Amino acid sequence: MDNNYNKFINTNRLGKSTDNRRKRNVEHFYSDKSKIIYSSSFRRLQQKAQVFSLESNASVRTRLTHSLEVSNIGRKLADKISRRLKKENKLAPRNILPLASIVENACLLHDIGNPPFGHFGEAAIREWAKYLKKHLPENIDNNNSLLNILITDFEEFDGNPQGFRIVTRLHTDLDVHSLNLTYSTLLCMLKYPRTPGYDKNTKLYKKAGYFHTEENIVKKIYEELNMTPGFRYPFVYIMEAADDIAYCMSDIADGIEKGIITEIEFVEEFEKEWHSLYGEIDSTITIPKQSNLKGFTYDFSIPWSRQAIEEAANRFIDLADGIYLGKAESLISKENTMGKVLEIMKKVSRRILYKSFEAESIEISGYAVITGILNVYTKILEMNYDDFSKILEDKDINGYDFEKRLIHFIGNRYIIAYHNALGEFDKNKEDYYIREWWLRVHLIIDHISGMTDQYALQTYQMLKGISIMR
Repeated sequence: MDNNYNKFINTNRLGKSTDNRRKRNVEHFYSDKSKIIYSSSFRRLQQKAQVFSLESNASVRTRLTHSLEVSNIGRKLADKISRRLKKENKLAPRNILPLASIVENACLLHDIGNPPFGHFGEAAIREWAKYLKKHLPENIDNNNSLLNILITDFEEFDGNPQGFRIVTRLHTDLDVHSLNLTYSTLLCMLKYPRTPGYDKNTKLYKKAGYFHTEENIVKKIYEELNMTPGFRYPFVYIMEAADDIAYCMSDIADGIEKGIITEIEFVEEFEKEWHSLYGEIDSTITIPKQSNLKGFTYDFSIPWSRQAIEEAANRFIDLADGIYLGKAESLISKENTMGKVLEIMKKVSRRILYKSFEAESIEISGYAVITGILNVYTKILEMNYDDFSKILEDKDINGYDFEKRLIHFIGNRYIIAYHNALGEFDKNKEDYYIREWWLRVHLIIDHISGMTDQYALQTYQMLKGISIMR
């Protein structure tokens, strides 16, 4: 197998580029990075929790600081891999920098679709979706087969497909194609190459990577790169590994920062878990004596991350054939030393940090907040299309004063995205009203997912009459 990775460095975009002066491929990916970091969706990550929501201690990570750390690890890992691929004549020298930039961009984007309160926000949306059919307008049959397919977008809601939707659809203030990123950057953030409703039983496709709203976009990109639909873009593996390395280290570090666990307690818990699973501690793992501990960052994060990056780079080369085809296993594997280390760190985090009062109390509150907002916005789903469209146009209509005010809180760019998507369908076809209602649900989810933790809490309190937003 030739395994020519140069074919995956692609600077095409969904729309035309506004700058024709770029002479080197890498400049296209630098442009992507600028679009990402200057976007409001990226900035909002500073008020979305990594583990501990509504945290006042600025040293504890947010989704923004976590994404920056992932991008740092991702670039280092991509640089190692690209140089190895060059030595094996599988990557041209001119594409070393572009590969690293593509991965860095995907790492910056990997959490951009997370709703307020993280995984509990996702869970609240999925639970709410189970009862969506109770709020259909009278003219839609709740047993319609198309409806059953489209509604899986919400039954399997996840931050990954929402992120892809944000960067391809929702920044309508910038472009009809949102951030209008290169195909390579878009594919590199596509961790799970499937829509909701399919292939749930395979490890590689355990979640959805894009909604049915973006299905045609993904199909177009796959066709232009001559890739097999349903298989991963090779550089996704690098982004995924960088995320695994970063969050395993950062979650423990944040637990120490908050006083939930100490460095000494971490060492004790780590050794206990290791002995239980593997016996003697592997000689390649450096664990300082308690008397010599300088701090988690210097004693563990830096040396262990460095070792994990090296192992992941080696595994990429070992799995090069499967990765080229997009159907290999993860670069972080329990077959390797650092794969075992990271898995044990996850176990310690799950047992001590995620079950701490600090984490669980906010998660419960967050679940209630998102559920409460969703239940109020359900009112606009029950409206027939004609009345809803009049409200969107701000026309006078009797009996919907509350619904009109709810819609006023939805960002204009989300409403434009709704209209753009609706314009892709023929109003004379039978399925038009089903598709419109489906896009209306996405409109609500877009609005709520874009909120920060703090804004979601304020919105919930306002809707419940607990406080007034100013």
